Amino acid sequence: MLKLILVNKSYKRILAHSIEIKGIKLKKGKVINKSDIKLLNDIGKKEVYVFEKNSQHIDENKASVYISNLIIGKNIIINRPVNGRADLFSKINGLLDYDKTLLFRLNFSNDDLAVAMLKPLKVVKKNQLIGNVKILPYAITQKSLRKTLNIKKYSNLINVKKAKNKNIVLVLSSDEENLKINNKIIDSVNTRLLNFNLKLKQTLYCKHNENDIKNILLSKNISNSNIILLYGSTSIVDKNDIIPRALKKAKGKVIAYGAPTDPGNLLMYGTLKNKKIIGVPGCAKSIIRNGFDLILERICFDSSINKRVIAELSCGGLFKKIIRKI
Repeated sequence: MLKLILVNKSYKRILAHSIEIKGIKLKKGKVINKSDIKLLNDIGKKEVYVFEKNSQHIDENKASVYISNLIIGKNIIINRPVNGRADLFSKINGLLDYDKTLLFRLNFSNDDLAVAMLKPLKVVKKNQLIGNVKILPYAITQKSLRKTLNIKKYSNLINVKKAKNKNIVLVLSSDEENLKINNKIIDSVNTRLLNFNLKLKQTLYCKHNENDIKNILLSKNISNSNIILLYGSTSIVDKNDIIPRALKKAKGKVIAYGAPTDPGNLLMYGTLKNKKIIGVPGCAKSIIRNGFDLILERICFDSSINKRVIAELSCGGLFKKIIRKI
């Protein structure tokens, strides 16, 4: 509880606000000692704000660890807390995964708690800071802490998922061989996959027409693949374009054509039996992040994906950075 008291009665209390005295800073959160009281008296300070703890309170650092242990799941490290803040780091290269509605509820229902995270479904690196748990006052009551700890739905709320071991095939369809473009798309895809410890199993080539693409989709070469990336010499400009029609001829299904991302509009997502299919947009030649990354990451980490999920990419789907010239 925050309280304004006489300086001479502040011994062993927690200083609530930082105070600057003759170039010396008494930091908020410190336990006031006799030397501090002398300094305060010397400058004529009569009263100070302190935070009063009692036997029913849990220290801010301990409380932040209790909350952290509740909400973290796989592949997360809790750093030693300082000033009531416990930083959370990823143990692996992976995908940050949590239910944002539950995170909102956790913050909304606890005035003494602030849990800040990177956005969900973000690829993170080993030892990267992914979030933190901050206890706002200098201590919270045991009752308040127990209430939160007893809500089971917050258990293992936050995880870093490891990419599944995938057999990923890149199919390059073109009527004229272009080694420069082919090498560029191969390198850019492998650069992306390397971020989560995967790589292309093989690259196949065919002519850019329905039958040749259909035949390669049904060939033994890719019978064991999980993910097929179709990159054509021309962009997919319509749901009845060459690549979508080839997928349908192979008895596959187009789940969504087009994505509300820029770059990355001209993307197709579909399935063929148990295989995930991406009609890769032209922007994938660049390693600069775009809409292709959002779909590729989700299927490599087995995150649910459907037409609705793709439509929801519109929120945060703009990657271009253009300043209008006046």
